[in-house]
Amino acid sequence: MGRKKYRIIGLPEELFLDCEKIVKFGNYGYSSVSELVKDAVRRRLESLGVYRSLENVPEED
Repeated sequence: MGRKKYRIIGLPEELFLDCEKIVKFGNYGYSSVSELVKDAVRRRLESLGVYRSLENVPEED
């Protein structure tokens, strides 16, 4: 199994601090801001109907 590739994105400070509060509160099951953001993006893509449909699209080299 190969290593996962990651990209770095910018997040406005205020939005980051809100996410950090959720993680520190601890009642939502997130152990890091990164985990929360990945879940939020994944859920949004699913709600738009594009996340699952992209699984079978070949990656560009």
